[in-house]
Amino acid sequence: MSGRIIVVIDSRKEVLREYNRRIYPNFKGSLAEQFMLYMLQYHTVARRVHTLDLHRDKTGDYKDYPDSDETWTSNVPRCERFDPDDRKWVALAARFKKDTGSDAPIVNAADKCWLAFEQRLESAGVKLAALCRDER
Repeated sequence: MSGRIIVVIDSRKEVLREYNRRIYPNFKGSLAEQFMLYMLQYHTVARRVHTLDLHRDKTGDYKDYPDSDETWTSNVPRCERFDPDDRKWVALAARFKKDTGSDAPIVNAADKCWLAFEQRLESAGVKLAALCRDER
C-alpha cells in the first residue's frame, strides 16, 4: 500500500467487482480489507494501478485465456477443474505480459486450488505467487 507495487486490473472493473463481492473495504480491518479499500481509493491512479482491456471472443470467453479450447483439469479431487470465475486473472496476467513483456504474478492467499494448476499456469507464461503455499 506504500505505492511500490503496481496492481493490474481490467478496464471494465471485473476484478474490482469480484474483490468487492468477497471483501469489505476497511482501513482498520484485515490485510484483505485494507487492500480492498486501497484498490477502491487508487484504482484510477496510474502510478499505482495499471489498467488493461480484457478482450472477449464472440462466445464471451477471454481471448487471452490460454486454454486452446480445452478445460484445465487436476488430479486434486476438490480442485478437479479450474474455476471459470478465475479465468479473468489468468487472462489479465497473460495480456499484461503480451503488452509489456513483464510478469504480473497472480497473488493468491486463500484459494488452495490455484496450487493444483501452478504448473499449467507456468507453461502458459503466467506466474503464481502463493502466500500460503504450506497450507495446502
